[in-house]
Amino acid sequence: MPNRYKDHLINFIKIAVGLGLLFFLYARLEDPAGLWRQVTTSNKVLLAEALVVYAAAVAFSGVKWGILLRANGIRMALGRLMAYQWLAEFFNNFLPAQVGGDVMRGYALASDTHRRADAAASVLIDRFMGLFVFMISAAVATTTILIGGRPNGVPFGVEEVVALRIMALGSVGIAVLLVTILTAMLSRRLKLLAERLLARLPLSAKTMPIWQKLSQAFNAYRYQYGALLFSALGSVFIVVLTSVQIWLIAEAIAPGTLSLLEVLVINPIIVLLLVAVPLSPGGLGVRQGAFSIMFFLIGAGSDLGYGVGLLQQVIVYIVSLPGLILWLRGRRALEPVAPTVGTPSR
Repeated sequence: MPNRYKDHLINFIKIAVGLGLLFFLYARLEDPAGLWRQVTTSNKVLLAEALVVYAAAVAFSGVKWGILLRANGIRMALGRLMAYQWLAEFFNNFLPAQVGGDVMRGYALASDTHRRADAAASVLIDRFMGLFVFMISAAVATTTILIGGRPNGVPFGVEEVVALRIMALGSVGIAVLLVTILTAMLSRRLKLLAERLLARLPLSAKTMPIWQKLSQAFNAYRYQYGALLFSALGSVFIVVLTSVQIWLIAEAIAPGTLSLLEVLVINPIIVLLLVAVPLSPGGLGVRQGAFSIMFFLIGAGSDLGYGVGLLQQVIVYIVSLPGLILWLRGRRALEPVAPTVGTPSR
């Protein structure tokens, strides 16, 4: 089968899986007609605010990535970074997992700078730092709500307490795993050990040069504590922005049902599920399932979770449209320019 037909078939299957999950979940709602009324009569002003907040989160993600690039001696114009970030946002919604956007922004940066390993290193560190902060945020928010209770004073049931404890422990465990991997990438000794292991594997002649270039690129961040700290703080801000967006959507559908603290508990876990379960474009179906499960576990109702996930999907698609325009414009919008490349600061 020619590659173009195979790609079309894979894309069709991904869309079919996403739509299948979406309709399957809709059929299992307790009151689909009631939820549909809530969605269609939701507060449009709050939904518009949620859209603006999400767009701000995407823009700030580009700024955060730029901090890591500058630490490695790559200075790109802000407009260029925004173009890459929105291109990534578009591809996040049309490839099976959110890593699709990371591949695109890394590829675009490498085309501009001709520093493939450095581009890959910046994207990987940005992703790991972001997920690490999201998981820590989930653990802190979950622990806070377990100790202090719901802001509205309604007590948790036994099953909800158990679920929250599992979320807290799971978030800490994943955060530890992520920081361990990141530390290994920045450690010379561990990278040398990995290099010895790779040398014994088949195709080592092809993989070893790639690993050595990537390993060297990561060395640039070993002493960039300020850049890593600002990247982490930027991720905290993005956690808050995306959580506010979810809270605004919930308020637009069912005012007073969910507190921002409760959203801070479930938002990072939903993001992790969207990355870890690459079944459909933009997490279609997976997103609504994740929202339904998380809303059910914190006692907010799976129907509301489905509705919030559905409206968030629409908002994400709308915000990603500038990336589609950039992609269609192709070389005219993103033809390589000569960036300012200097010696990494120490």
